Amino acid sequence: MRIENYDLEVQTLNQELMTARSSMSGSFINICNRLLRKAKSVDDPNLLGYAYYYLADAYYQVSTDYRKFNSNLLKGIEYLQMCGDAEHLARCYNLLGIDAMNHGNKEMALDLFYAGLKYCENMTDSNVPGIIRYNIGQIYFDNGDVKEALSHIRMAYRDIRKNKKDSLYYRNVLFCCCFEADCYILLNKKESVARCLAGIDKLEADPRASREYFMDIPILDIRMRANYYLGKTEEYNAYSNKLSALIQRNKYPLDNMEDIFRICRFFMEIGRLDEVVAMVKNAERSLNDLNIGNLKLKEAALRVELFKRLGDNEERIKALEDFHRYAMLQKKEIISNYKFYTQVRKKLSEMEKENTLLQKRAETDPLSGLGNRYALNRYADVAFDNAYSNRTPLAVEIMDVDNFKHYNDTYGHPAGDDCLKKISTEISKICQENPNVHGYRYGGDEFVIIYENLTDEQVMNYALGLRSAVSSMKIESSLSEADGYLSISQGIRNSVPLATNKLWDYMYAADNALYEVKDHKKGEIVLLHKAAISRSSLKEATYS
Repeated sequence: MRIENYDLEVQTLNQELMTARSSMSGSFINICNRLLRKAKSVDDPNLLGYAYYYLADAYYQVSTDYRKFNSNLLKGIEYLQMCGDAEHLARCYNLLGIDAMNHGNKEMALDLFYAGLKYCENMTDSNVPGIIRYNIGQIYFDNGDVKEALSHIRMAYRDIRKNKKDSLYYRNVLFCCCFEADCYILLNKKESVARCLAGIDKLEADPRASREYFMDIPILDIRMRANYYLGKTEEYNAYSNKLSALIQRNKYPLDNMEDIFRICRFFMEIGRLDEVVAMVKNAERSLNDLNIGNLKLKEAALRVELFKRLGDNEERIKALEDFHRYAMLQKKEIISNYKFYTQVRKKLSEMEKENTLLQKRAETDPLSGLGNRYALNRYADVAFDNAYSNRTPLAVEIMDVDNFKHYNDTYGHPAGDDCLKKISTEISKICQENPNVHGYRYGGDEFVIIYENLTDEQVMNYALGLRSAVSSMKIESSLSEADGYLSISQGIRNSVPLATNKLWDYMYAADNALYEVKDHKKGEIVLLHKAAISRSSLKEATYS
């Protein structure tokens, strides 16, 4: 998905969207809806998937309308799967995983997070793997495995730093610092906690980081608890008083509920019980809008403990009754959500299989069973980039059947097709033998073979083996220069790519080498090391 390929209206809307997202602005949802209307007007599946995903993200980040979050996310997944947008599909799995966590289904959440990571396998400069690893770390943290959580947050930080252009880059880095501090508090490492607080201060001083990030509940929370842990009374009082006022006054979205519960428990531990009563009462407004059984159950458990500490038996009994009711509700909700998630996974799996099959058909030459020119184009740049990055040899061979037009005219097209199938079978055998060899039918009787990280000798051995296999078929050809049997000619270029090279330089050199064979003597092989045919390159060439 490349927004820069769309018109100015879409690019402007996207810029507004990312700005609103980075500041968690109240206009975030409205801008997403405008982008969605534009996507519907042009009926573009890529843009529709993109718009639906960010609309779901907006409802999750700045709203308590859980149903709209859910419905828009599912619509986004459907379009993104159709278009094969791996990055935003991974983001969708991440949101599904968070949703599962909010419903108390950590096992399903972990499954969804790892499914999202699979979509990230070929992402070299994306921060999405980091975002997912952050959430996996949260599961380990909640389960008491702090060291494993810390390991995941370090990996998350490494991945998040890969894409500094992401609209939430500084927010994500900030959250990593906070999570690290949480882990170090439990591991009782004061110096590390102090270092994390210094990292947060440094980010706050960076003009590129939005000031609003530092008023977010998780940031104020860790600054409060870390300063309390370090014995910095003045700083602790400042952050705790600010948090207390905010939570007693404002409504908060789904993403903040767990943070608020944690803050309430901290306030209870230090004896600020009256403030917790007010905070819990205010949080109920958001919980009633969200109507998620697992969160209501946690809130009821919080009230049971709170009123026990206050000695208010009447309110404690009410809280216990609520706890029992929500426990029953949560059981039903877990079953319902499990069915929902399994249906989503099943649907996605079916779509993945269908898309894989369609992709394979689109990239496979029906006659030979080898990759077609589209498949070659798709893989060629990957092979070149790998060779250039790793400083390893890359060879490209172009091979064709000698006098094939005459063979077709003389023996008929069915015989010609049968000949091409037999040659394709031999190429397939080489590819099966060595995963570094990839064969394609380029068109007509021309084939292209890519050899990765093989020496001249290894490449020539495969080329000679292919020539020998075709010779052994003893396919009669009246114009053949090889004992009356059909032959093939092969041109190859093999070298370590330079910065100035392109993959098609190799194709050009291999094609020229092939014509050199045709001019010299059909049925031979020429292997070159340079991009262009010249007297010097021919002198250095390997013939067989």
